[in-house]
Amino acid sequence: MKTFRKPPLLSQFRRLVVAGFVAVTAVSCSEINCPLDNIVVMTCGLYSAEQKTAYTLTDTLTVKAAGLDSILLNRAIAIQSFALPVRQGVTTDTLLLCLSNERGQRATDSLFIDHTNEPHFESIDCPPSVFHTLRGLRWTSHPLSEMPLTVDSVAFSRPLVNYDDVENLKIYLRSTAE
Repeated sequence: MKTFRKPPLLSQFRRLVVAGFVAVTAVSCSEINCPLDNIVVMTCGLYSAEQKTAYTLTDTLTVKAAGLDSILLNRAIAIQSFALPVRQGVTTDTLLLCLSNERGQRATDSLFIDHTNEPHFESIDCPPSVFHTLRGLRWTSHPLSEMPLTVDSVAFSRPLVNYDDVENLKIYLRSTAE
């Protein structure tokens, strides 16, 4: 008949350490490490075309998505920057920059933004996102006689649009008031 012998204390300690390591590893694999700020938006800064400095908008700006019945920015005033979403299903966004002032003058400039769409996954537990790389810019400007503020030019600040809260576009505005 065989007798059962208790394992030495060192062997029991090793088993306990291994079991603890397995338990910690299993728990750490199930942690959700999703970014808290997971909204992808393009940030646009406003600048004076003449001075090349930040410009505080004194007129009213509404930004619409062309071809859609969507207002992306509604009647903004006294701002130096704003954030807009980038469409995921297309490679060119057309934005209508509708300017108006207290004298009743109104004008619309267009901004065409060519971009790529890159799916981005943090984890299986996190919602997917789409990052964008801005590739090309075109714009139209109305005459200053129609309204004394217009888009002069647009330039890239940072072409990658992701979770980071950084400026992606510089919109230079020309005004007869300056």
